[in-house]
Amino acid sequence: MSGHHGFQFRELRVEGPGVEPATLPFGPGLNVLSGASDTGKSYAVDCFNFVLGGKHPPRPVPESQGYDRVSVTIEAADGTRYRIERPLAGGDLRLFDLSRGDEGLALGARHADGEDTVSGFLLRLSGLSGRRVRKNALNKTQSLSFRNLVHLLLVDEEAIIRKGSPLHSGESTQKTAEASVFRLLLTGHDDSGLVESKKPVIARAELDAQDALLEQLIGEFEADLARLTDRPEDLGEQLDRLDRAVAEGEEALHSLRRDYVEQDERRREVWTRLSQATGRQAEVEALLERFEVLDAQYRTDLDRLEAVAEAGGAFLLLETDRCPLCGAAAGEHTHDGVPADADVVTLAAACRKEAAKIELLRGELIATVGDLQDERRSLAEAVQELRAEYAKAEAELAESLAPAVAQAQVSHRALMERRSDVKEAISLHERLVGLRQRRLSIEEARGDVGATADVRPEMPPAALSAFAGHVKTLLEAWRFPDADPVWFDEREQDLVIGNRRRGSQGKGLRALSHSAFTLGLMNTCLAAGHPHPGFVILDSPLLNFRPPKAGEVEESDTGAEPLGEEVKQLFYASLATLPADRQVIIIENVDPAAELRAHMTSEIFTKTSVDRYGFFPRGAGGLAGEPVETVT
Repeated sequence: MSGHHGFQFRELRVEGPGVEPATLPFGPGLNVLSGASDTGKSYAVDCFNFVLGGKHPPRPVPESQGYDRVSVTIEAADGTRYRIERPLAGGDLRLFDLSRGDEGLALGARHADGEDTVSGFLLRLSGLSGRRVRKNALNKTQSLSFRNLVHLLLVDEEAIIRKGSPLHSGESTQKTAEASVFRLLLTGHDDSGLVESKKPVIARAELDAQDALLEQLIGEFEADLARLTDRPEDLGEQLDRLDRAVAEGEEALHSLRRDYVEQDERRREVWTRLSQATGRQAEVEALLERFEVLDAQYRTDLDRLEAVAEAGGAFLLLETDRCPLCGAAAGEHTHDGVPADADVVTLAAACRKEAAKIELLRGELIATVGDLQDERRSLAEAVQELRAEYAKAEAELAESLAPAVAQAQVSHRALMERRSDVKEAISLHERLVGLRQRRLSIEEARGDVGATADVRPEMPPAALSAFAGHVKTLLEAWRFPDADPVWFDEREQDLVIGNRRRGSQGKGLRALSHSAFTLGLMNTCLAAGHPHPGFVILDSPLLNFRPPKAGEVEESDTGAEPLGEEVKQLFYASLATLPADRQVIIIENVDPAAELRAHMTSEIFTKTSVDRYGFFPRGAGGLAGEPVETVT
């Protein structure tokens, strides 16, 4: 398909469990479903209407027994294919995007704004989503539904011969909306800009209610304003003064907060230094305690070494004698664990040497202890000074800066509250002025109630002329009798063909002119680039045509027009040249000529073993039939 809007049918399918599906294929341009009566052609039309959101399912026929759902495959203008499926028992529908193979989206059968419905989906494809149409003489509008369009797209065998205008579906309550839909399609503009008029009684009642409400509001606002000020005329000057005072207060408060922060930083710095000094004090005290223990250990070691050295000297002064153990002379033998005399001298020397080392270490320890004691005294003085400095900083914050900041905040808040009251009073005063002006407007509006003129949008003459031209082109191609001139009568909202109203013609001519109306509307919209679904379905447009019999005298509404078989084939021939951006589906008893079938998608129901039996497979619904023969 080409174009930006619209869609076309590619298949109609009726299915059921355990039965062979009944299907019909469709292509771009002309599609003709023709053949004998009672073969399912009208059932197919009902299926189209039902799957497009119609209330009533197709009328059951014996062949439809066992089938429980109907679906259509459509192709949008962008090439995307969808399947819309609906149970034959009725209810909501289901939409499948065939390009994604999804599980389907439920679509409501009734049109509703903001909900997923079949109407909303088809309107989006047609480029008509969100449009509004006029529904009554007071210019009340309603959301456009796809069902508002169906009678201009799908014309069944009863509607196609109706005397009334093809513009209308036959429901009297919908005439205004249907005329608005016709205008929307021809012009591309909807009625969303219309202003709804009200009945005089309702309009006066609404004005009285508005006036009473305004009077009540004015009284309440005046009381609130009196509570805030007794001089409304000075409010602007008061606000200027308060703005300046608030600005000065904010600057002072900012300065005080900055001083507070700086003083708090100094206090934190002193606290950090104090914490470091007291920590070092604890370390020094711990070191002094440990060094005192170490010095005591040094002294003990020195005493022990001195005792060992003195004991060795005393041992050497003892008289020598023979060994009480072995009787050997002293100095001539040794025993395990008993030192020789010379070893005692060596031991004493070693004790003195070790004592000298300990004395050296002890001297270093004494010097270190002295340094630590000096540091302890310095730290004690520093801690005392830091504590005094911290106490001073703390007092500055608590006794001076904090109260000053708090007082500045209170003053600033009071100014802000006062300024808010003045602003509220100014707003109340302005609203009072507006409400009083609205009361004056209501008084003026009371005098205009009932004088509103009908502001129905008119059909542009150029659009009507273009539409009539497309209809005339079709009628002339079909050799419709007396097809000049062709024009649209806005008062009757119907075509006038050859100075004769379309509704006064016989059934056969009414069917043909109804077809021209519907097809001409589609051609006009697409030629002008206006939104249109892009398809038309016509049921039995040629059924009432027959060649004139010899000597026959025609009456105006006998239904017999002097139109021969030639007109019927010209009808098919003109539509066989349709461009691919539009689709026409004809359901008819009259078959197209064999030479034309190559230029269309054609299905002929024979109700015999030759070609296709009917819409449903032969034998569907449990009906017995003749054996199916294969024809080459």
